[in-house]
Amino acid sequence: MNFTEANFTKAKDTYKKNAIIQEKMAKKLIYETVKNFGNDFKNVFEIGSGTGLLTNEICNGMNFEKLFLNDLTENFTEIFPYKYYKGDILNIEIYENFDLIMSNAVFQWIDDKERLFSKLYGLLNSNGMLSFTTFGRENFCQIKDISGFGLEYKDIEPFLNKTGFEILYFEEELETLYFESVQKILEHIKLTGVGTNANCLWTKRKYETFRKEYLKHFSDNNGVELTYHPQYFILRKGR
Repeated sequence: MNFTEANFTKAKDTYKKNAIIQEKMAKKLIYETVKNFGNDFKNVFEIGSGTGLLTNEICNGMNFEKLFLNDLTENFTEIFPYKYYKGDILNIEIYENFDLIMSNAVFQWIDDKERLFSKLYGLLNSNGMLSFTTFGRENFCQIKDISGFGLEYKDIEPFLNKTGFEILYFEEELETLYFESVQKILEHIKLTGVGTNANCLWTKRKYETFRKEYLKHFSDNNGVELTYHPQYFILRKGR
């Protein structure tokens, strides 16, 4: 079990309650997909289904014949699709083709973006669509600013251009949550399964320095802030 799989498995019972931004992202992704491009798709495939935030929205908001799910972990969605693919999306063999592939708050974890989008392009039927969310460079910017640690959030557009996807829709937002303490921020991150470098091996001294600097720069009358940077993409396989 790798690091990412282990963290999300530990958080399977706490994810839904704490994934406030990810839930909003799932709802908005479905809304924008249906509003702009309809809700009738024969074969739908979700990557990174987790505990089912996006899966539930797909089931409630779309018409489909077959639903396929994938994640590193076991199927925690409590939804029983026609087929569940367990494993790293880059490495597992997939034998179907799809009219719509969806994913919510997952692709930031995948380093080889060119290989990812090339594989997904090949899994889509002609004129098939890829609809997903991820996070941009400002995500958890406070933590990275103070600690120097954080995921490397890459610009996605160059990889999409290489693989031939047509961008039909793009939007990005900054969402700031407020907490009563720095410790609550770190607990929030842990409970959403993000092992992150914010969960690094603290010494008492390192943590206290981090806490003081965080409060100095990123707290006000609303509380202690943490920024998310959601991005929304809806793509079509090039003709």
